[in-house]
Amino acid sequence: MKLLQIPDGLKRKALKIADDLGDVLIDCESCYGACDLAINEAKALGCDGIIHFGHSKLIESDLPVEYREIREKIDLLLEKIDVKEKKIGLISTLQFIDSLDKVKDFLEKKGKIVKIGKGRSYCGQILGCDTSSAKTIEKEVDAFLFIGSGHFHPLGLALQTDKPVYFFNIEKNKMEDLQELKEKFLKQRYATIALAKDAKTFGILVSLKPGQLNLKLAKEIKKKIEAKGKKAYILIFNEIKPEKLEGLDLDCYINTACPRIAIDNRTDFKKPILNPDEIEY
Repeated sequence: MKLLQIPDGLKRKALKIADDLGDVLIDCESCYGACDLAINEAKALGCDGIIHFGHSKLIESDLPVEYREIREKIDLLLEKIDVKEKKIGLISTLQFIDSLDKVKDFLEKKGKIVKIGKGRSYCGQILGCDTSSAKTIEKEVDAFLFIGSGHFHPLGLALQTDKPVYFFNIEKNKMEDLQELKEKFLKQRYATIALAKDAKTFGILVSLKPGQLNLKLAKEIKKKIEAKGKKAYILIFNEIKPEKLEGLDLDCYINTACPRIAIDNRTDFKKPILNPDEIEY
């Protein structure tokens, strides 16, 4: 028997998928990516493996994991894609990665020079924690174009590069320049850092999710904070949520798990929350 893991966006299809697979247990916990394998849960249930929907392989596991990737076939309104720069780097997420070749052909016919960098699993694929497919071609392009939905992934890249990052929203068939959103985020970041400078007690957040667990980093951060004469505590979670921190008298949080927690959800926390790359400020 195997444990079936499905992202929240596909839960409506869970029963149909289970019928097709046969003898499976359906994991109803939220699943945020390939970093979020339910290995311990599967072992506790006596499962001999995991069937993981919606993501490509990210980490190694001593329990067999069968990845069922989800690819969307979309009808792009290519004529709405407009980037003024000459040399363009294309990026996307796994869901829409198959559209990149079509966009590349379209842009090249308009006289653009288009690059698609090698990613962890597929050329052009980026993750919230891995933008290597873009960074490997950064010096060869004038701008990046993200094809997909949601701002998290292209914003993550925009924060790591000085090159313009554009977003073609496939749900709205609309082009967006992420510069304004980047500037808004940076203002929030610096405001959070300013508040954190006065903090005396820190909670270092550690996730037990297999691809996010980073206790070594948490211990290193704790030593740095204590070297400044401040207090730090390492807090362990399966899923990091603001309400789980209520009752803890802390001035600031440092997130060592998925960077999305402190990017998308920064305003959900009642105290300043930083990612590790921000504490050096």
